Amino acid sequence: MDITAFIQDKMADIPGLLITYAPSVLFALAILIFGRIFVRKVARGTETATQRIPNVDLTLAKFFGSLVLVAGTLAVLVFALSALKINLAFIATIVAALVVALGFALQDSLGDLASGIMLAIFRPFKIGEEVVVGGEHGVVREIGMFGTQLVTRDNIVINVGNGAVFGNTIKNFYAYGDRRLDMDFGVSYDADLNKAIKAITSAAATIDGVYDDPAPWAKVVSLGDSAVVIQLRVWSDTDKTRKIKMEMSKAVKLALDKAGIDIPYEHNMIVKLEA
Repeated sequence: MDITAFIQDKMADIPGLLITYAPSVLFALAILIFGRIFVRKVARGTETATQRIPNVDLTLAKFFGSLVLVAGTLAVLVFALSALKINLAFIATIVAALVVALGFALQDSLGDLASGIMLAIFRPFKIGEEVVVGGEHGVVREIGMFGTQLVTRDNIVINVGNGAVFGNTIKNFYAYGDRRLDMDFGVSYDADLNKAIKAITSAAATIDGVYDDPAPWAKVVSLGDSAVVIQLRVWSDTDKTRKIKMEMSKAVKLALDKAGIDIPYEHNMIVKLEA
């Protein structure tokens, strides 16, 4: 067959194909476009509505929103394929085979998904809380279906797979809302220890955010090589602990100076030998 004639015959069939399939294609595109918009709105609405339910926090609400978004997108895709009059049974067979193949290739991702579901159910931490997960320390910014995003105090973003989060030790600094801060201070062996303890606790009580009940506590905890170690314990709201720790050293140093209590420190002696 002449190739030119073959091409001309096929070109002649194009208008007929357009008339036959164009409505289905346009309808499928419309389903994809408007369906995607609709699904996004439903996902956002689900997140907003879930937050209004008592005892449901932002963490769980975002997870439900992500779940609705994924499920809705898959549904829109199925409807679009139906509009193209594609045999869904055949596609389902292909998808099932792909799922099995990808299941072996993406075992870690599937594990992350399963761990994400467990995190949503048990909620060991919430968005905005400071945690140590998977060996990483930061404030929880987002808990997705596959990974958890942290932000460090110096504004570095860390993404940790949910499998590494749920399968390891989780340390949550915000679990109870308040937190105890322990700080050690060394004083001279010649110092009046009762006077030193009173100076330290009095200084701690002046710092904004330190609880009156339980009141600041200080006791001698060890005898060092060159100092008597007094440990101070104070309670405060968890989100104020960092600020209090930064202010405490200065306040205690000034209080000990005022009380005439020496703080030992290393002295370097330089001996100059004359020739």
